Amino acid sequence: MTRSRLTGHVAAVGLLLAACGGGGEAGAAAPRPPRPVQLVTVATAELPRKVPVTGVLAAQEELVLGLEVAGRLQSVPVDVGDAVTADTGVGALASREFELAEARAAAAVSAAESRLGRGAGVDLDAFVVEDVPAVREARAVVVEATLHRDRTAQMVQEKMQPESVLESAAAALAVAESRLQRARDDVQSSIADVRLRRVELLQAQKRRADSVVKAPWAGRVAVRHAIAGQVLAAGAPVVTLLRIDPLRLRLRVPDRLATEVRIGQEVEFTVDGDARPHLGRVVRAGPAIERGDRTRLVEAEVANPDGVLLPGAFCRANIVVAEAVPVVVVPKTAVVAFAGVERVFTVEVGKDGASKAQGVIVELGRELGADVEVVQGIAAGARVVRDAKGLAPQAPVAVEK
Repeated sequence: MTRSRLTGHVAAVGLLLAACGGGGEAGAAAPRPPRPVQLVTVATAELPRKVPVTGVLAAQEELVLGLEVAGRLQSVPVDVGDAVTADTGVGALASREFELAEARAAAAVSAAESRLGRGAGVDLDAFVVEDVPAVREARAVVVEATLHRDRTAQMVQEKMQPESVLESAAAALAVAESRLQRARDDVQSSIADVRLRRVELLQAQKRRADSVVKAPWAGRVAVRHAIAGQVLAAGAPVVTLLRIDPLRLRLRVPDRLATEVRIGQEVEFTVDGDARPHLGRVVRAGPAIERGDRTRLVEAEVANPDGVLLPGAFCRANIVVAEAVPVVVVPKTAVVAFAGVERVFTVEVGKDGASKAQGVIVELGRELGADVEVVQGIAAGARVVRDAKGLAPQAPVAVEK
């Protein structure tokens, strides 16, 4: 390399060092000036104590409605999502066969009642067998045969008639008494037949009523299982009905908090995708801790008159387990989060008299407007930086009065 080139390279390196501040004390980095900050006292607030949990909304009742009798489905007047009231028909079989069976049973009742000679609708419990004409006639014959036998016995005793005549009179009386008993038995048989025919009529009427399936309570149709024209067996499902007012809110409470939950406590919750708050009340609590996830099942009842809340929705909830307890709060601006860790900053004065920010890791709870609850990490009365955005531990600060 020639001398002139070497001299050029040395000059270039010198210029580069000067540009990068590497040329001595004139290029040294200036110390960072203290950041002005204001301090605020950590306060307390009286707030209800709440247990945070998650849960799922469920229908109050879910019922698969089916027909108790077999037949051809004539109509299904509802479909998925339809609202129904109590006693609304949701499915009906063709009725002609059931109408004919009912008419046949009614005719059998009329025929059986006519054999009693009392007309339709006779009260069987107050019925007097001895008043039936056939029984009265048979009883009259018995009375006449009894008198004849007695007269004959008197005449035989007076030697006016032979013994054979008395024997014939006694036999005639026995026949009359047998006929009376048979007449009574026939009436009792007719009464039993009327009772049987009336039961058969009730069965026919019930089968006709069972050919229509009705909603037992107000709800919404969740599933439609059949369509008109299908031939269904007895018990075949027609629709699934959900009762959605009120709803059940099924919550899983961790075992460490399970003993704090009581029947009647208020539940505040929101549904995923909807920020509006909703309220419920604890009405049931499981008797044991589940072994699998170490939680206790708690159910709250939630009013849902407008049907806005849907079964199956995931919820984030808080169970209010105490009305008012003191909690520590700080301004939201005093909290800095980094890598999932929340900190607030206090100020300490070093031996050299310089003030520096000291990070304190905290565990946060509920948000309270412009403030946030501090569950753990700092106590009431401490002084923290009001606006800690961008502040780092050990950063120099200057406290403003």
